[in-house]
Amino acid sequence: MAANSTPPPDPDDMKKAKFVGEEGEDGNVTPSMELAAAVIIGLFALVGIYLAFELSVPDSIFTAPGLLPAITAITLLAMVIGLGIKALKAGASLGGWIEYFSPTNWQTDSIRSVQLIAIIVAYIFAVDWLGFDIRIPVGSFDFRFSSYELFSIIALTWILKLFWQAPLFKCFAVAAGWSLILATVFRYGFRILLPGSG
Repeated sequence: MAANSTPPPDPDDMKKAKFVGEEGEDGNVTPSMELAAAVIIGLFALVGIYLAFELSVPDSIFTAPGLLPAITAITLLAMVIGLGIKALKAGASLGGWIEYFSPTNWQTDSIRSVQLIAIIVAYIFAVDWLGFDIRIPVGSFDFRFSSYELFSIIALTWILKLFWQAPLFKCFAVAAGWSLILATVFRYGFRILLPGSG
């Protein structure tokens, strides 16, 4: 049997290798940039926790409309605390934050992250300030369609279009399906009031 003639990889070439993201951009992220991202997302999570606890509790804490958003925001906060600790251990400095906001670092993923934050903030305010509740009689059952479902479908469709990049109809179908299923489960199954109109 002939011996394998493929030469072993050159160690010098392996040292030059670097991670390239799915869009083709550099994947090098400094600890300072990670710390900046952790602080920004952490502030967003704290705002989410505050808004969740500001919602009224008509019955008990276990059926409060802010329970699920609060759990989600607390989980997000725990993750970014871990990211911040990791960045500090790696030598992040507050003075290096300017790297995160430098236009040279605003590549495709950075722009998407800013758009995602804008979508979520707009979604929260839309559900809170533009609340409505439509009841559609279906036999002896009243099907409810509120601002929560409408703005959830719009926000999720936009987010899927940004990150999944599938055709708009597919993004809308997935967003509408999941939003209506989750709203039905929490409203009629767990008897939890949804943000907005309940």
